[in-house]
Amino acid sequence: MWRLAVMKRCGVLMRLLLRALCSAAVIATPAIAQSESKAELKFLCAGALKAAMGTLLQEFASKTGNQVQVAYGPIGQNAQRIRNGEVAELAVISPEQWDGLRDDGKIDGQFRVVVGKVGIGTFVRKGAPRPGIATVEAFKRALLDAPAIAVGDPARGTPVGAYVLPLFGRLGIAEAVKPKLRLAVPGTDAGTRGSVYDLVRRGDAEIGFAQMAEASEVPEVDLVAPLPAEIQHYTIFTLAIPLRARDPARARVLADFLTSVRAVSVLKAKGIDPG
Repeated sequence: MWRLAVMKRCGVLMRLLLRALCSAAVIATPAIAQSESKAELKFLCAGALKAAMGTLLQEFASKTGNQVQVAYGPIGQNAQRIRNGEVAELAVISPEQWDGLRDDGKIDGQFRVVVGKVGIGTFVRKGAPRPGIATVEAFKRALLDAPAIAVGDPARGTPVGAYVLPLFGRLGIAEAVKPKLRLAVPGTDAGTRGSVYDLVRRGDAEIGFAQMAEASEVPEVDLVAPLPAEIQHYTIFTLAIPLRARDPARARVLADFLTSVRAVSVLKAKGIDPG
């Protein structure tokens, strides 16, 4: 009899314990779901992707509930910010910068995703005559005839300037155009004082160089044409997850979205070719 009484008492205690655990789970579950349902991700993005990201990041927030704090800038600056230890979930850089940051132990070396690529083009002030640059010789002549040329300062991380200035040397016109160069600060719109767009808009330069997807979105200038195929250069926008990312799992979710069929269609509409 005493054994039966003990067993009954143990059964009662077990049922009470199970009820307590279930109640705790019911209470805790909504709190966990709520805490995990939303987050704010920091995204260091290339300025050339700004027009497309305006649409895509809103859609991402609507679908996932996760907000994205985006900072636009040259990819060279993005790479430097990661190297300096800035906390961010995702960053757009170049393949070469990705290799360097991986070697320095600054990013997840197992994650590398290409968003797209974009070429370089020339632009002029809105309504100004457009020089012909269909061939390399025509391109050289346009630069030699221009009183002033606006190029992003490569020392500030602009990929266009990093390519174009050495290109002038390879074409044999570096000394001729050197006095005409107006090095610009990074900027993704014509209202940014000192940007390539601002210099051309004000008349401080007749021709400017920029990534085509970016220049096509600036209302104060007219995009002339891409560089001739023989000398064209594409910036390949590569996603990286910094090791200091607070939420690398959600960073991967954002990266998946930015490479989805929907994202590719938006990027292509804004002049970003698939990588």
